[in-house]
Amino acid sequence: MAPDKPSNWSCGFWLSILVLPCAAAAAPPLRICIDTNLWYPFTFVAENRAAGLHVDIVSAALERVDFTAQFTPLPWKRCLHEARLGSVDAIVTAAYREERDRFLHYPPDASDTPISRWRVTQVEYVVMNLADSPYEFTGDLRSIPPPARAPYGYSIADDLAASGIRLDLAPGDENNVRKLLRDREGVVVTIPQMASLLLKRPEYAGKLKVSKQPIKSKSYFLAFSRQGKVAPADRVAIWEAVALVRDDEDQMDQFSQHYVKGPAAENRHP
Repeated sequence: MAPDKPSNWSCGFWLSILVLPCAAAAAPPLRICIDTNLWYPFTFVAENRAAGLHVDIVSAALERVDFTAQFTPLPWKRCLHEARLGSVDAIVTAAYREERDRFLHYPPDASDTPISRWRVTQVEYVVMNLADSPYEFTGDLRSIPPPARAPYGYSIADDLAASGIRLDLAPGDENNVRKLLRDREGVVVTIPQMASLLLKRPEYAGKLKVSKQPIKSKSYFLAFSRQGKVAPADRVAIWEAVALVRDDEDQMDQFSQHYVKGPAAENRHP
């Protein structure tokens, strides 16, 4: 006698038992914010979506450890505020600052190593000033002609302030360049990639120059909110995955190809 065939109900019951653990294990996307300012090629907004090399690296790292992310562009101060509240799980990307360490989890070596093992990338800062100015930065911060213009809320502004330099801060590098050209005094402190991008724009052609010696080199991190939902073991696994992606030359070459021509004009953020 043939055994009884299982009923449709029993098949559905056992299938639901098998599927439930998988559904429970599927974590919701991490909520990650980026700055809305144009910080090319690392983070910027393209067609109302988060973009940039840092977003690429973090996305690929999360994929390696079976996480996904929902990236949300926000003004930088609000991005930090939402991380402080736990409304977002992480920030892409933030340099280490003791003040931020109170509400952000950084990798273990972030506070004491110039080039962190778990950085997303290492970023340099340079001095940009008027093309007809005789000034060239040679290593002495005290020599920088005031005001030094830097993006509002960025850690480089605090570094400059700690050296006693008078600052003039604005949201974004292009705003600072416009103020430099208008006032014809001081300098703009920015990253080499942004300086190169701005120097190529017709409205700034021949009006600016960049000192050869960088001011500073800083590690930038995927920093997690202390009020967020990412467990300690998961944070470490993600930071390790970030390092693997960053050191994968083939993958980084593929990412870099996206940023050879610069962002489209319609994606600029004043």
